[in-house]
Amino acid sequence: MTNPLLEMQGLPAFSQIKPDHIEPAIDELLALNRKTIAELLQSNPQPDWLSVIEPIEELDDRLSRAWSPVSHMNSVVNSDKLRDAYNACLPKLSEYGTEMGQNKALYKA
Repeated sequence: MTNPLLEMQGLPAFSQIKPDHIEPAIDELLALNRKTIAELLQSNPQPDWLSVIEPIEELDDRLSRAWSPVSHMNSVVNSDKLRDAYNACLPKLSEYGTEMGQNKALYKA
């Protein structure tokens, strides 16, 4: 099953997004972000904008492109299943944001 939340081309396909897509997409993107950021920090002894910050910005943009439609849908076409998926992801996104904000290696970069 293709997950429309992982499609990054064009506008969000709202009509194709189902509650069952939400948590798997967010889990996949968070895992990818964590893995990629760790690799970026380990492989760049002298980090700079192009080698570390720009790739992280791209990762965060991808996460935002997946989460923004979910947040919008939660506001305008809310249902029990959508709300459950949305609420299941909130602590995961909060934890990720905290990790990034308190990451000493990122701070030193």
